[in-house]
Amino acid sequence: MGSDPGGGYSCGVSLECTTSDLMLALVNTRPSDNGRVERFDDEAGLLRWLTEAGISVDEPVTGADVVAARELRDAFATIFRAHCGCADAPVEAAEGYLRSIAGRYPLVLRITVDGVRVKTSQTGLPGAFGTVLAAAADLSARGIWSRLKLCKNPSCYAGFFDKTKNQSGQFCSSGCGAQVSMRAYRSRIKTA
Repeated sequence: MGSDPGGGYSCGVSLECTTSDLMLALVNTRPSDNGRVERFDDEAGLLRWLTEAGISVDEPVTGADVVAARELRDAFATIFRAHCGCADAPVEAAEGYLRSIAGRYPLVLRITVDGVRVKTSQTGLPGAFGTVLAAAADLSARGIWSRLKLCKNPSCYAGFFDKTKNQSGQFCSSGCGAQVSMRAYRSRIKTA
């Protein structure tokens, strides 16, 4: 996945990077009406996702870890929904949760002649969650945090990276945008 051996993440020249990939992979573990299934349904599902994300965990994953992973994922999904301008997203609760867990998964700076990287100071599952927080810090430092969004199509809600110049993207694909437009059109025709 592009992590360095110390569990840190660094984005290259392009806007999209391994840290945005990690964050989107995390929020896209949620189920949706369009067929996406819950990836964190049990310990094996969480371990499989961690492996796919390139995050090694050297200890058994527990049911409590699965719950913690869902809470972390859902908090970031709420933030990404707010990035799309969805006023109904419970942002304060998500921000409060992320502030409260930041102390459990501390980050450190790795300073070299090539630059500064934020990385986790832990190993195991705490290190895995810290790696996610380090990815968020990296994206914010690069000024692209608000480009991570959730699709506004209610049957999708997939996480996506907004590539529009003015950061006005609302949908993960033109197909989702067309579905929402068609629903709105049919609704207007019905009420007319």
